[in-house]
Amino acid sequence: MINNPQASLQFRKIVEKISPVSDEEFNHLLSVLHEETFDKGEVILREGQVCRRFYFIIKGCIRSFGLEDGKETNLSFFFEDEFACNFASYRDEQSSESFLVAMEDCEVFYGDKMEANPVFDSSTSFHTFLFRFFQERFFEEEEHSNTFKLLSPEERYKYLIENGPHYLQRIPLIQLASYLGMSRETLSRIRKKIN
Repeated sequence: MINNPQASLQFRKIVEKISPVSDEEFNHLLSVLHEETFDKGEVILREGQVCRRFYFIIKGCIRSFGLEDGKETNLSFFFEDEFACNFASYRDEQSSESFLVAMEDCEVFYGDKMEANPVFDSSTSFHTFLFRFFQERFFEEEEHSNTFKLLSPEERYKYLIENGPHYLQRIPLIQLASYLGMSRETLSRIRKKIN
C-alpha cells in the first residue's frame, strides 16, 4: 500500500498523460502497489532471473544493461516519472537477458505481477492505458534503433544533446559511450570537438 500522497499524485499525472482512468480504477491499482528504495549500485534484476515486477521511478535513475563477452552494453536508462522493467521477461515469464541496476539512490513504486495483472485485466481503461503505453515504447525503441543505424557517432551525440540533455548531465561518460555504441575515447573526442 502506498502512503505517499505527493508521489501518488505524480504517478496519477503520468498515468493520465497516457490514458485517463477513473478514481476508482486508479485507487484499485494504487492499493496493490508498494514503495521501495534502492541504493546506488544496487542490483534490482539479474540476468537469468524472471522479471515479475515493474517499477515507477519517483526519484533516481535505473540502468538496463546486458553482458557480451563479460563486457557491459547499456540498453536503456529510466528516469523520474518513467516505468522500468524487462517487459519481455515480465510478459513471457522467461529469463531476463539483461540487468536492472540503480544508477542513483532511487525511490520507486513497484507492482508485483501476481497482484497488478488482475487489476489491469479488470478494466477496459487499463487495457487502453497498456495499449498506448506499449505503443509509445515501440515508437521510442524504433527511433532509438534508427538513430544507431542511420547516424554517425557524432550525429548520435548531437541527437542526444537535442533530445535527451538530462542524459549528459546524469550519466557517467563511460556508461554514455556504451549506450551510444562507441568507445569512451571516441565520445571524449566528439565532446571536445562540439564543445
